[in-house]
Amino acid sequence: MNENIAVIGGGQMGSQIAALAAMAGYKTSIYDSNEEYLNKKIKFTRENILNLIDKGKYNQTHLENFDNNLKIFNSLEDTVENKTFVIEAVVEKFDVKLDIFKKLSQILDANVVLATNSSFIQASEISQHCNHPERFINMHFFYPPIRMDLVEISFPSNASEETINRTKDVSDNMGRSTVTLKKETPGFIVNRMLAALVDEAYELYDEGIADFEDIDLAIKKGLNHPLGPFELSDYSGLDIHYYAKLKKYNESGKDSDYPKKFLEDKVKKGELGVKTGKGFYDYKEK
Repeated sequence: MNENIAVIGGGQMGSQIAALAAMAGYKTSIYDSNEEYLNKKIKFTRENILNLIDKGKYNQTHLENFDNNLKIFNSLEDTVENKTFVIEAVVEKFDVKLDIFKKLSQILDANVVLATNSSFIQASEISQHCNHPERFINMHFFYPPIRMDLVEISFPSNASEETINRTKDVSDNMGRSTVTLKKETPGFIVNRMLAALVDEAYELYDEGIADFEDIDLAIKKGLNHPLGPFELSDYSGLDIHYYAKLKKYNESGKDSDYPKKFLEDKVKKGELGVKTGKGFYDYKEK
């Protein structure tokens, strides 16, 4: 199917997901409530594409497709008009996502696929409150999407085969490697395994056993990981980790599942990692 794609959320994830869609040749629209922020992210993404062209990962056609196919809109309704496939990439808060999907499920035809980029909030949790739940699915990209070659697909038990196949096709056409889960689980494959590593790293730091820089160095040199767990947290967003832990705590009621105080403090101060210029590390230009 020749999809027309809309991306809701123009942050570090949404802007690059939209770029992948546009570069793949899809007519793509994108919306964020903060238009100035969105424009900055689109400009930043274009600069990254130019850099990747120099490295041979993309070519001039990809850049032309990006320029010609990607359009910015200032209203949710205009963004999704005449679209057949919607990808949500807003903040990792259930209420925010649910509010968006409720609106979308009311104004869009039943054959429009509604995908969330979340890897911790499962599509079934959202779809049960919306119209036509069979067209909901998780389509999880990794940051930065234009560089990371993986999409994890997870779907509710009542998702239609058409929804699953169309999502796979979009991922394939974007040039991503795709893994498809057999059933839903919070965190999917990668983040479920990473969560165990990050949780243990946070515990070591919280117990005062080592500084976060030394924990990162130990993991990079000892396990040959390209990034340490605190660097990973900064790149994915400390708010993502915070709200994922908070969700788990609200479900289990166990004190051990509540986010660490140092993480909560950083989120409250707006120190969310790379996207805000500061997290555990400082990314602001000197």
